[in-house]
Amino acid sequence: MRKLMILCLAAGLALASSEQWIGLQQNPHYTIPDPKPGIFPFSPELFPGTDTMKYDDNMAASAWCMNSSGGGWGVKFISPSDNVTLTGALIYFYSGWPTPGDTWARVKIFADDGPGGSPGTQLHASDSVAITRGAWNFIPVNVPVVASNFYVFYQQVGANPNCPGLAIDANNNAPSHRKWTMDAGGNFSEDNTLGDWMIRAVIDWTPQDTNASSAWFATNMPKDTVPNINFAIRAVIRNMGSDQLPVGTTVRLHIDGPSSYTYDDTMATVTALNHGQTAQLNFSPAWHIPNVDGMYYIKVWTEAAGEKWFADDTMTYDLSCAKWIQYHVDANMHWLTWGSPERAVKFNPADFSVPYPVGISRLRADFYWHNSYPWPDSSFTFKIYADDGQTLLWESDTLEAPPGTPGPYRSADLDSMLVIPSGTFYATVVPVSSTGHPSTVADSGTTDKSYYGSPGAWTLWSPGAGLHGNYFISAAVQGNVGIEEDYEPGLFSPSLKITNYPNPVTDQVTLRWQVPTSMPVSVSLYDATGRLVRNLYTANDRARVGTLTVDTRSLPAGIYLVRLETAGGSATRKLVIDR
Repeated sequence: MRKLMILCLAAGLALASSEQWIGLQQNPHYTIPDPKPGIFPFSPELFPGTDTMKYDDNMAASAWCMNSSGGGWGVKFISPSDNVTLTGALIYFYSGWPTPGDTWARVKIFADDGPGGSPGTQLHASDSVAITRGAWNFIPVNVPVVASNFYVFYQQVGANPNCPGLAIDANNNAPSHRKWTMDAGGNFSEDNTLGDWMIRAVIDWTPQDTNASSAWFATNMPKDTVPNINFAIRAVIRNMGSDQLPVGTTVRLHIDGPSSYTYDDTMATVTALNHGQTAQLNFSPAWHIPNVDGMYYIKVWTEAAGEKWFADDTMTYDLSCAKWIQYHVDANMHWLTWGSPERAVKFNPADFSVPYPVGISRLRADFYWHNSYPWPDSSFTFKIYADDGQTLLWESDTLEAPPGTPGPYRSADLDSMLVIPSGTFYATVVPVSSTGHPSTVADSGTTDKSYYGSPGAWTLWSPGAGLHGNYFISAAVQGNVGIEEDYEPGLFSPSLKITNYPNPVTDQVTLRWQVPTSMPVSVSLYDATGRLVRNLYTANDRARVGTLTVDTRSLPAGIYLVRLETAGGSATRKLVIDR
């Protein structure tokens, strides 16, 4: 057996005048050893007269519990009607962990009338009920859900290890914003942990004649991916209506991304579906993610002829695209700190096999709001310092840390790519409040890359003798940015070339520039009216020759101007994008 070992909550201990820490009340996590269990023998998909709603794939890959009682995990379900009876909850508890474990659980039901569709009005709270570990457990609820979507929460009765472990599968099939946690104080937060909670809802209602529902993604949807790859999107739809869904029912895909990028595709079912049956749609060709970092918002929906209930037609997924480098391990959250005035991670791109020159496009950090140590202020900024730990290269606007325990990552995009020709750089979180809040989390790793203090006066962050940790701060990077080619002698002014032939271009364009001497370089894209569309590249003290490949699929067809600007002059070339 293997589980995450952590320290219990301790009082704040001063390591220095600006540094405090506590052992975090994090949820122990158990990974089921190979071979993983197969399909569970008892997996009720359908009860007579009712339907079972689910996102998990019935394959347990790990298990979780909380150190203290009262908290839990919840799943959001989209009602197939404005009047549904939630008959009960199905929950799978792992049999072999924790030890000694326990056989008691509670269920709570909430409407989605909280801020932004979060858990709001409590509709039901069960008494403690006896459960069987190593099996699906049906816990009766029998509560009406009127004009609302709903959450099914498992609430832990005992404290670790005197509690059952909630089973989780290995894949992210649920749409975004469906997986939540609840702490002992009743505070809710979205959860971005890998895998879907094995919690299901059994409902009873009168189906409409026609109701084609977008159910879940058949693709294992990652939290993050990288640009410039082919990404397969597979969606499962389900017939929630009483009439048969005919062959040819339309299913559409739409994606929004950075720089007004859009992508659309359409498919249709190839088999007829009776009530409760599902069909998997594999969008083809696979979506090619542009070579542009940022958030991509994926939407899949059905367009059934005569649709009577549109509320469950659409599902979405928020996908972050970037090559993230980090020293911390997400599943090993261990420490909590509000060290002030700044908290930094010193990144060496060579540790991640990222070739120089390295371009930085985004930063992100994770924060933790603890009931015993609330934030007087959630405002902070990101900063990036050069290899000397003092030269400021970039600073974000003031941001607000998201609530939660932990909350979702907070990220910020740089205005233009920041190029690091060699060496290391510091990425920092700078709280606005002198208290050092919002609180940063760290794991228990031993890479010794995290610091607190201020530029030029960094102190290695080590919570105690022989104890270490890595802050949850990450950077999105690209390697080989503006790589140097053979220098052409005899140049007296900046030169810019579009190497593609022919020009117009459709998918991507390669730019090549040369300057007489090493100097700061900026390459930008303008539309035909002279409006800045995007800064493509910015670097200081770079080599005299460079190249850059730009993905143009996110740009509308038309005439553009690519402009190279330096202190020694500029050069402009016309670019035509065709479709």
